Amino acid sequence: MKAVVVGSGLIGITSAYFLANRGWEVTVVDRRDGPGQETSFANGALLTPSMPEPWNAPGSWRVLLRSLGRTDSPLLLRVRAVPGLSGWGLGFLRNSSPARYERNTRRNSALALYSLAALQALRRDTGIEYGQAQVGTLRVFREAAALERAVESAERLRDAGLVFRALTRDEVVALEPALAPIARRLAGGIHYPNDETGNAHTFCRNLAELARRAGVEFQFETMASEIEVRARRVMAVICKGKRLTADRYVVAAGSYTPELLADVGIAIPVRPVKGYSVTFDRHSEDPPLRIPVVDDGFHAVVVPIDNGIRVAGTAEFAGYDLSLPDGRIGNLFTLLGQILPQAEFDRTAARFWCGLRPMSADGVPIIGPTPIENLWVNTGHGPLGWTMAVGSGRLLTDLMAGESVDVDARAYALARFYGTP
Repeated sequence: MKAVVVGSGLIGITSAYFLANRGWEVTVVDRRDGPGQETSFANGALLTPSMPEPWNAPGSWRVLLRSLGRTDSPLLLRVRAVPGLSGWGLGFLRNSSPARYERNTRRNSALALYSLAALQALRRDTGIEYGQAQVGTLRVFREAAALERAVESAERLRDAGLVFRALTRDEVVALEPALAPIARRLAGGIHYPNDETGNAHTFCRNLAELARRAGVEFQFETMASEIEVRARRVMAVICKGKRLTADRYVVAAGSYTPELLADVGIAIPVRPVKGYSVTFDRHSEDPPLRIPVVDDGFHAVVVPIDNGIRVAGTAEFAGYDLSLPDGRIGNLFTLLGQILPQAEFDRTAARFWCGLRPMSADGVPIIGPTPIENLWVNTGHGPLGWTMAVGSGRLLTDLMAGESVDVDARAYALARFYGTP
């Protein structure tokens, strides 16, 4: 069997790798000059099955409305993006009811835990390296009420396999001494020992090399401009006027998936949500953090990565804008100062980045077949793309091969947006 995969980020690379290892002849096309050059390039570096909650929590619409015009808001809705969010936004808000939010949280939790286990198996089987660390994450809270709500939420997922430990302020500092300067501002924290970290871009590059060895052909700097469909079947993907043909086709183009599929009459309820990061290279044996810290109040993460530090956060509904406004980057410096006020970082050596997270209307990925017989999709992972990547690629491969799957595939099917629960 032959397959063409559009996209070489985390989701496209994992899909291609597992298909090739199942004996498929795979071609991957991507508009950039190498794997993992867009949303997978400099993300938060966290694999967090501990935080499966979608971003459309009950009452989230109030937060979005309050963010209008506030560039310092962790969650920002740009006025110019509102028209493009109209239909999708209704679905986003509809899924913020308590019952749907709880259901979708559990769906994300199941896929995230499955994916982490699949990643661990991949490491054992291949020895792949990507700066990985298995020290968990530390989530800190500045308000007692927020800590209490988070503990209650974690308790509800304990039966699904979530492992966690609630910490007092003193226990937080004992686990991460670098937080001692802000100890008085903290109400406590939660340690999730099974979370992991790793450089997603390095993972993409190294898994792409393993995929090449398995026979995958990569065509970079190759834009997929059109999907040619006849009688509800894909006949070819058109790239630079050239027709690429296969038996099956996978679109894993992140936030750009809806644009590509709209031309063949398939509506994918995914919109881009912009995120930012700043990375500092320290190249020392003594990084300022032992463990990644998630600051619940500031909606930011500070992560030790490659002997350096990355601070990532904020969510911005701004369409396909990839600019780096000084105000938004400045927010990350401010957030870093709130978490590590005594650490010194050379701002002139900082590397700035932004990327577009593909967010589905219900906050759950879309993985599986489409109404076109031989066309498949793998997108919509939002902030959990790195967490869910390996499991998503494996799930898609099992579905395409007609084999049994280890999670409820219906929970991630595109069909759920067309009347199927």
